[in-house]
Amino acid sequence: MEALQDLLARLPARHRQALEWYRVHAGTEQPWPSGISDADGPILLATRAKGIYKPKWSEYAFSARQVLKSRYPEKGPYFREDGTWIYGYFQENDEPDERDLEFTNRALMRCWRNSVSVGVLRQTRGKPAVRYQVLGLALVAGWDAGYFFFEGFGLNGMAHEPGTAAEIELLSREQEKLVSSVEEFDVHNLIDARERALAQIVRRRGQREFREALIVAYEGRCAISGCNAVEALEAAHLLPYRGAATNRVQNGLLLRSDLHTLFDLGQLAIDPESLQVLLAPSLMQTDYAEFLGRSLRRPRDQKLYPDFEALRRRRDWAGF
Repeated sequence: MEALQDLLARLPARHRQALEWYRVHAGTEQPWPSGISDADGPILLATRAKGIYKPKWSEYAFSARQVLKSRYPEKGPYFREDGTWIYGYFQENDEPDERDLEFTNRALMRCWRNSVSVGVLRQTRGKPAVRYQVLGLALVAGWDAGYFFFEGFGLNGMAHEPGTAAEIELLSREQEKLVSSVEEFDVHNLIDARERALAQIVRRRGQREFREALIVAYEGRCAISGCNAVEALEAAHLLPYRGAATNRVQNGLLLRSDLHTLFDLGQLAIDPESLQVLLAPSLMQTDYAEFLGRSLRRPRDQKLYPDFEALRRRRDWAGF
């Protein structure tokens, strides 16, 4: 857990004073925040011009604001029992690859790299009586595909550590919303249930052509465990699927289904230089510990080896 008090203490007094407003008003609804004053003049808490506010007096972003009917989608927020929360906030600029063209995005990236807190608020009511939900202060836990993922501080001043866990939990909760409620058991509907189960298996295995190419390249064995039960092997992308160009053998691994799940959750990665398995600390007291440091099985054809840069980016995303 990260302690807010320790993180704020590292900031200049002006920055710390302004963030204090978000700490005090966390969990409340407020009108447009008018700002505060100090000896050096007024301090804005947000700006109407942009969702991400970077004051001139700081290299860091200060706050992130979501408005009703925004062109940028949001994910969450979701609140945990311990009072912390997670939230997915889309960058400024529709194209993820153009993130760094915007000074506001660059400022929020600096917050991520240096563990600088930001204030977060969401509009809940439009004109004439505009209201905002003040989520409070958060750390930027990561960035992926255009989204900044926030780890919010609870009222006790503690937050979960930044990392992929926020993104994984947030996306999992978004999927849970899409899952229909459990239907009553009906023996006549078993064929529908079976079709849904098979559809999930097909999606997990990956596109047929991509999976079959990996099976040939890896000779029908899991690249980590060596498992040769083809029915249990799945096509894992190193970099997320972005059309046919990403369905290359060099951007994939043939993995046993459980190892594929851990790979997608960022609990397992491959070191791009040694091609050895990396594991999250949470797995070290489990049966999966045997895979730590295991050398990756590679195709006989060296041209089909997993791409170095894709492995590196995947490792960095997982936080190893």
